[in-house]
Amino acid sequence: MKMWPLLFKSPKHLGFWMLTDTVYVFFLSFFLNTSIPLSFTKFIFIHFLAIGVGAMVMFTGLGAGILWIPVLTFLEIRPSEAVAISIFTQIAGKGTGSLTYLFNGMVDLKTAVAFIPMALTGVSLGFLSSFYMRGYEQLLLYIFVLIAAYLLIRTILSLRSPIPIITASSVIPPPIISAGSYPVVILSSFFTGLLSIGNSDWLIPHMALKLKMPISRAVATGLLIMFVTILFYLVLTCISVWQGSASWPHGTYLLFATCSGVIVGGQIGTRLICIPWFERYQKHTFIVLLGASIIHLLC
Repeated sequence: MKMWPLLFKSPKHLGFWMLTDTVYVFFLSFFLNTSIPLSFTKFIFIHFLAIGVGAMVMFTGLGAGILWIPVLTFLEIRPSEAVAISIFTQIAGKGTGSLTYLFNGMVDLKTAVAFIPMALTGVSLGFLSSFYMRGYEQLLLYIFVLIAAYLLIRTILSLRSPIPIITASSVIPPPIISAGSYPVVILSSFFTGLLSIGNSDWLIPHMALKLKMPISRAVATGLLIMFVTILFYLVLTCISVWQGSASWPHGTYLLFATCSGVIVGGQIGTRLICIPWFERYQKHTFIVLLGASIIHLLC
């Protein structure tokens, strides 16, 4: 009987996720270059890359699409297909990380409940728009770079703004006060559906600056909203494939390496945010990673 409490408590420990990932890699190695068209060397490279991406996403709140689109294009995946693969990968990492934040009581549930319906509306519009963008791969990249540059500039400017301090008596604005934020939620989610740019990239600075939410709480809330949004994107993709209006993206075999990696990385990132020194440099890390992604796409 004492085994069950241990099983429920074990996911709270990073060692559990590391051990599970090691076992997964070991068993999957027997299928590489056979059932899975991926060499062991390439698998390990992408896997550790995914761990790093997952950790940075859950630590900074940076949407994984900002990091994955440059990586997937480097791996010779078309931008239009990289969007879907990026979002599928984010489901794994943001799922485990967001639930960790939720169970730790770091998520502002009132704001999340108010924003999620608007986010689902926006991602649906972006998903439908993506059907009209096929064949315009270069244009998609240009739009991606412009939005990423805007987010970079806005984040740099926000460094001058004081970060709210978490206190036991901090008042969380009710959803009705956040009604003016709905256009921001819809627009940011539109680009999630179109380019896999995380709506959390927009929502986290917005909640921290406009709603006066502590940055760690804004990150936790933004990532939960993003997780629900991309989960809905997966449903839309499955429906479109089932109806024959779209085909399954090429290169989905990479998900064997990316999904498992971002799960472990997500657990690392949620622990980094609890360390005061790392929390102090969240925005700086966000800026560096975003700038590196833009430079890669321009080169």
